[in-house]
Amino acid sequence: MNLLKMLQDQMGGELMEQAGKFLGESKENTSSAMGAALPSILGSLISKGSSQSGASGILDMVTKGGFNGDMLSNLGSMFGGGDSTSGLVKSGGGILSSLLGNKMGGLVDTIASLSGMKKSSSSSLLSMAAPIVMNMLGKHILGNKLNAGGLMKFLGSQAGFVKDALPSGISDLMGFGNLGNSISETVGAASKTVGNAADEVKSSGGGIMKWIIIGLLGLLAAWYFGIRTGCSNVDNLTDKVGDTTSSVVTGAADLAGDATKAAGDLVKDGTEAIGDAGAAAGEMLKDGANAAADFANKALEGVSFAAGSAGESLKNIFSGDGDKVGKTVTFKTMNFATGKADVPADAMSEVNNLAALLKAFPNATIEIGGHTDNVGNADNNNTLSAARAGSVKAALVKAGINGDRITTKGYGSAKPKASNDTKEGQAANRRIEVMVTK
Repeated sequence: MNLLKMLQDQMGGELMEQAGKFLGESKENTSSAMGAALPSILGSLISKGSSQSGASGILDMVTKGGFNGDMLSNLGSMFGGGDSTSGLVKSGGGILSSLLGNKMGGLVDTIASLSGMKKSSSSSLLSMAAPIVMNMLGKHILGNKLNAGGLMKFLGSQAGFVKDALPSGISDLMGFGNLGNSISETVGAASKTVGNAADEVKSSGGGIMKWIIIGLLGLLAAWYFGIRTGCSNVDNLTDKVGDTTSSVVTGAADLAGDATKAAGDLVKDGTEAIGDAGAAAGEMLKDGANAAADFANKALEGVSFAAGSAGESLKNIFSGDGDKVGKTVTFKTMNFATGKADVPADAMSEVNNLAALLKAFPNATIEIGGHTDNVGNADNNNTLSAARAGSVKAALVKAGINGDRITTKGYGSAKPKASNDTKEGQAANRRIEVMVTK
């Protein structure tokens, strides 16, 4: 379950237009600010809910605030102005004070800068978003009868979605760098436990290979179980590692005196166990690939890619088999005016499609390469092409993509696609290319 995606789905264009009118801001700036506000608030809840006491505090907020999800069916009236909207803002102020403390001012400033909003509008929008997030979370808590432990595990399972959606500036400001690290820490502990058990088997003699492989299979299964289910099953993960350790030590004790076991049987057991490990790993990889494909397909529902567009080409690269690194596509509609670095208005649909693709394939990274024609000074062209690439990156970050996933480079006029002897060729050379780097 992706709570952030459910929240984003609630914030349609009509609601953003209503909110923008209330705030005195454009629909575009309001949508951009909401795209940063939702993961920021949810990230604060995840951070607060990472401890037993913090999760209990969130449960108390849900109960006392009456955040049962009823609001979600009538958001239009909440954003339309008047007493309903004023009450929404007032309620959100108390939530943000509890969650953000002295970080509130910095978050308001950062969202205003990213979206182009006034700071007062950014503050009001955050206050409008906070009760919506609490209602969505409260609906899940009440529907699943979660206690503090259950809430901790559920919030931990949302960390990956939030980290992918947060602009890097907000992640650093809010101290979200370690958000969701409990999974990897648990797996690390599992690895150490099974490693120690394997050392005991080695020193015991006997059919060592069989029991070491069984131990490694147990670790592999526990690791896969933890990564696929997230923090919601850390207790089960610990139990599985404990069972694995017990099996290894027990097997070592049973085999300690069995020095006469035939070498052929040992080799046979080892071969069979290795085969089982390979089959299990293959199934895990297959399941992981299928899950990633399902996530991408759902994330791209409703996104339209024009035939032959850069978006269509990148979608085929990301979802295809084989090595993707180094593959490059060119924006078809992004032909810059001479000497200009601003992203052309008619190219924004391609930029938005690229943002949708990067959200659907959260492990992908890209390089944005800027190119110019040969008019003017070569050094100036290099600077201009870098500025063009930077403008595209800024637009993607504004759309919610983590800037750490994007590098930029200005190539100047060094790599023309067409002859610079004609105006048409020069226009084609004033372009942006996207290269897959991971």
